[in-house]
Amino acid sequence: MTSESEATRDTSADVERRSPEERRARLLIAIGAAVLFAGIVLAVTDDETGRWLIVGGVTVLFLGLHRFGRLGPEDATA
Repeated sequence: MTSESEATRDTSADVERRSPEERRARLLIAIGAAVLFAGIVLAVTDDETGRWLIVGGVTVLFLGLHRFGRLGPEDATA
C-alpha cells in the first residue's frame, strides 16, 4: 500500500513528463469546461450572454478534445 505522499509524488512526476502540447490541450479543455459551466449558470436566468458563453464553451471544449485526441496513443512503456 502506498502512502499519501508517494501518490502525490507519482502525480507530480506524471505532470512533469507531459509534453507542452498535452499541457496546452488539457488547459484548453479546462477553460472550455469552465466557460461552458458559466454559460449554463447564466442561461438559467435567461441571460443572452449565457447563451453565447455556452456556444463559446462548447466550441473551445471541442477544440481541446480534438487536439488532445490528436496527440496519439500513449506509449506502452509508461
